[in-house]
Amino acid sequence: MDKIIDNNLFGKFIRLLYIATAIGAFTDIFDTSVVGGASASIITSLKITTPEFGLLGSMTFIGGLVGAISFGFLSDKIGRKKSFILTLLLFIIFEFLSGLAPNYYSLLVFRVIVGFAIGADYVPAITLLSEFVEPDKRGSSFDFFWIIANVGALVAYIIAFMLVPLGAIQWRVLFMLGVIPPIIGLAIRTKLPETPRWLAVHNKIHEAELVVDEIGLSRENLPKYEKYIEPEKKLMKPYIFGVTIPLFLVMLLNIPASGLLELTPVLLNSLSIPKSNALLFTAGAWVIPVILGNIAAFKLIDILGRIKMIVIGAVGLGIALISMVIFSSPAHFNIPLMLASLAIGGFIQSFYIPVIYSLSTELYPTEIRGIGQGISVGGIRVAGIIGIFGGALLLTYYKVPGMLLTYAAICFGATLVTVFWMGKKTETNRKELEEITATFVKD
Repeated sequence: MDKIIDNNLFGKFIRLLYIATAIGAFTDIFDTSVVGGASASIITSLKITTPEFGLLGSMTFIGGLVGAISFGFLSDKIGRKKSFILTLLLFIIFEFLSGLAPNYYSLLVFRVIVGFAIGADYVPAITLLSEFVEPDKRGSSFDFFWIIANVGALVAYIIAFMLVPLGAIQWRVLFMLGVIPPIIGLAIRTKLPETPRWLAVHNKIHEAELVVDEIGLSRENLPKYEKYIEPEKKLMKPYIFGVTIPLFLVMLLNIPASGLLELTPVLLNSLSIPKSNALLFTAGAWVIPVILGNIAAFKLIDILGRIKMIVIGAVGLGIALISMVIFSSPAHFNIPLMLASLAIGGFIQSFYIPVIYSLSTELYPTEIRGIGQGISVGGIRVAGIIGIFGGALLLTYYKVPGMLLTYAAICFGATLVTVFWMGKKTETNRKELEEITATFVKD
């Protein structure tokens, strides 16, 4: 554990870090939820089909795939702070342009670039948390990130409901409102320093000393940070089979999470629920339970550990999805019970979301932490593409059961990978980053 010489100073810095990173998460999920909340307005205004809407929703994930991997590499080269600022600048510009898009095809282009910025932002944001926060609080810091993110979803659906009377321009106003949080976040992020770990492995020892002095840490920590300076290929090799491949497969758990976040209003419309009610039901039966699940997971993630949280969340969501199939079928049709199942699924999936987004940044060593995190977030973005576009196709051609049963199968498959492939070796709970690295990289 890092030695702290000024608890007040370090505590003040950590609070600022939490806010700076969480604003990016709020921005991402607000933006993703805007597309779902404005689904009726977008489909009607642009005269597109459900699969075309699914493609539009997938654009941010396609861009995010490229953004995550490229900024994973970039954050290892130029630092966490510089990349952390660049991502928000890019988002602000193209989120605003999304609101001005003259047609469907220009909107597709703008959404790809917005997605690029979002995917890129996750890499330095979560890496900053892992490199600054104490081991026994690191899990809860990742969960706080997601509590604020899902507040963004709730805010998006509430504002979308309030703006329904605007009709065809509803989605335009929502995208333009989406630039407000990142503008605030940009001002906060400029106050953050580079991480001492990144500075140390790049032999910028004097700068690292200034940072630890500034935030209340001891300079005695610095030699520990420098310990694992190795060639990138040598560092990556022991991770490929034991971490990179199985973790990429576990990232597929974002398929049901992303699909339900964005397609639930469309799913409810298909069950003859009016558009305005579908927005309220989505907020009440998915978004609010997700936030409550994050709150419940806040302490549990550092008590149960990362692997158990993935298993509980994945199995729980899989069971909830099967229940939704039963209660949406003609033989057992019951909207209240189906919504209750959706709410349970939303609550329990919050156990695994903070873990799948952050586990890689704990597992990989400092020198390749950015690219390792970029690969994982890239996997999550691929899962988002499949979840939204693939989910829209399943909903169109195989109706509600086809979509939900596919999502459930993915949950159970990811559980098997977590238990039998990743196993205890990838548990990072309450461990120093350098201790975790020593499990894979030998002196």
